[in-house]
Amino acid sequence: MEKISISEMAKLHGISRQTLIYYDKIGLFKPESVDSNGYRYYSWRQIPLLREICFLKEAGMPLKEVIERLGKRTIHGELESLLEQKKRLEHQIGELNRLREAVSMRMHAYITAEEAMRMETHEPFLMSYPERKVIFKEYIHPIMKENLHKTLMKLMIETSVSKELIPSGYFGSILKKDSLLNGKTDEEMLDGAGSCIFVPHWEKNLPGLRVIPHGEYACLFTYHMPYEIREAKELLKWIHSQNMELRGDIVDICLLDTTFYNKDIKKDFCLIQAPVKQKE
Repeated sequence: MEKISISEMAKLHGISRQTLIYYDKIGLFKPESVDSNGYRYYSWRQIPLLREICFLKEAGMPLKEVIERLGKRTIHGELESLLEQKKRLEHQIGELNRLREAVSMRMHAYITAEEAMRMETHEPFLMSYPERKVIFKEYIHPIMKENLHKTLMKLMIETSVSKELIPSGYFGSILKKDSLLNGKTDEEMLDGAGSCIFVPHWEKNLPGLRVIPHGEYACLFTYHMPYEIREAKELLKWIHSQNMELRGDIVDICLLDTTFYNKDIKKDFCLIQAPVKQKE
């Protein structure tokens, strides 16, 4: 029977010579013979086995598991093995979808910021938004810049205990409606406020999960930190002047953080969104 050189065997399967040498060393796929010069040779009847190994590897199955399975192949065993690999792949697909969503969110933040930078003035405006989801945690007190960072990172770490870490494609703060309308001081208006991270719409079982309802929002671009309540007050005055009223919590989204600026600029570029409705 005609012998197949290692180079030809590798070329037939679209892999490298080094891969076949490695498979030989780990006992996964050995040549049929090795001549006195150390050259490896294979036979045609070995092709189906290597073809199966290549399939399983491309399907993402660990080589250790491939070695174990190939030594005792049965239809039932193969079905069990492939079922486990399918579950692993579905998990990976889910993780990639979450990462893609996070990248899309971050891109949208930058596109929004870039468009806002071209505006001559930053006056309040109205915009409709679909339903969105966030995970939320109240600010660590006292409320200041350092504790804002701590709150956000604590939120991410606590969430990762029960689920893989959620990348912060979009993050910001939520200011409570009742506190904003009933608080007499800036501190009282921030009562119950906290950090939030936007998550994909399909998330359901995350701790601290909240839904930001769809609808019309009064919006304002501004350089500030979310614990600086002045901009929220200005937006509330504008809402009142338009014969509208606040219908829910205010969302303060960080579009650009201070890593975009020189040391002289110490505030984030944000988009404040206040859900509104016309007064009856």
